[in-house]
Amino acid sequence: MPAEDTVFNVVYDKYMFWSIIVAIFTFGWMFIAMLRYREGVEPDTSEKYHIEVGSFPVDSHNTKLEIAFYALPTILVVWVTMIALASNTAVWTIPNDEETFNVDVIGKQWFWEFHYQDALTWEDDPRATYVDVDWSDGMITVQTHGSDATNVTVEIDGISTDYSIDLAAETLLVSGIYFDNNLHSVITAYDAEDQLLHTWEHLPVGTILSSAGGQHLVIPCDESVTLDLHSRPHDDSNPAYVGVQHAFWLPEWGVKEDLVPGLEAGTVLTFKPDDSGTFPIRCAEYCGLYHSKMVGNIDIVAEDGKTCDYDSGIKKTGSGASEGSTGGGY
Repeated sequence: MPAEDTVFNVVYDKYMFWSIIVAIFTFGWMFIAMLRYREGVEPDTSEKYHIEVGSFPVDSHNTKLEIAFYALPTILVVWVTMIALASNTAVWTIPNDEETFNVDVIGKQWFWEFHYQDALTWEDDPRATYVDVDWSDGMITVQTHGSDATNVTVEIDGISTDYSIDLAAETLLVSGIYFDNNLHSVITAYDAEDQLLHTWEHLPVGTILSSAGGQHLVIPCDESVTLDLHSRPHDDSNPAYVGVQHAFWLPEWGVKEDLVPGLEAGTVLTFKPDDSGTFPIRCAEYCGLYHSKMVGNIDIVAEDGKTCDYDSGIKKTGSGASEGSTGGGY
């Protein structure tokens, strides 16, 4: 969902269209009037509705034209207002019967924290990386047909184990490892030069990621997402301090929402991404000395077993693979 795909871009185009139409009539008539009724040009008294410089046409006026001067601008304002309200409804409203993927976003000085309220299991698109991971029935299978992958790292709850790929079979089989939905698990494939090629990851409920550690907010594509936004202090040493104002901004998508300190319920941002890739997060509200450093990234990924739109020439990154890779989607 880059900016050119968003409803805001459509609204901008519509506003520009009507602005150009109004400008053509307004400035067109202005220039005609400047030339025709400039000082020194004698008015054509044979015209019923002639204009004389410096005088108001009280005795002779066109009622229909004067009504149109009021009616047409009013209709135009009502029309563009309806367009704006319709776009707001499309962006900010999610049907009550639609389930959403929920993450709490905490703004601190000066980094973002992402608290997962729903679990997410995702994998880089095998069509882009030529690596495919399958973890089922206590067996991890990594297919690397057509890729340069030579080794795989399996990390479960912070404990990593490295494995070498059978290059002849272009396959890795690891048995006796059972999937636990409550543990953070990451499977990454690398080439001989330790360049990251592929990521499979499970983020359980309760996972906390932080932009301070270079981690990304990871969100599934083609699914409605609800972000509950809160501003909180870095520590609780001063109970009177409730934090500062932040604004969670996704500039590539044209969406932004404030994080209000002291507001227990927080604020809400909803969206539905449809393009995979890595996109920037910025703070759009001055929040102190290091406001310019309060940045982050959001990864739009496909849930394990699903696919979404992608650029085959771009390698996407995961929450634990922000270094040594390039982001996609711009």
